[in-house]
Amino acid sequence: MGRKHHDVGIIENLLLKWLSVLFDIVVIGLATVTMGYVVYLMFQLVTETFHAFNIEEVLHQIVLVVIFLEIFELLTMYVKEHHVSMRNVVELGVLAMVRKIIITLDYNQLGWQTLLGMAALIFVMGWIYVQERQRRTKHEEFLIEKGLYRR
Repeated sequence: MGRKHHDVGIIENLLLKWLSVLFDIVVIGLATVTMGYVVYLMFQLVTETFHAFNIEEVLHQIVLVVIFLEIFELLTMYVKEHHVSMRNVVELGVLAMVRKIIITLDYNQLGWQTLLGMAALIFVMGWIYVQERQRRTKHEEFLIEKGLYRR
């Protein structure tokens, strides 16, 4: 009875290791595709800027590049540490909201409920961001203990 249980444990551990490796490969693939898209967006931004300069489109593209760079940072953080910081997720959310606000040009078409909802969402995300910036992570605590922390 003990031998079968031991064999099942070994199989489960092996399967979990393989699934973890497969998951890392998928995340690395997503990070590669994300960085490729950033390069494409940068090329598109440069070529469009030389042909016809439209400040709204340039701002839209720049914020989009920054959003994809944040996504890339999240993916690489996951591959390195196997977890993602809430701070980075909130930063990504704030950037996405800023992008949405920038490309929404006609505020007269939006109802007061939508504007109030956007304001509330921005406020809540900003509050979460400030809370996350003030909170020290376990990694930062470790660095502080060792005298290696720099802010």
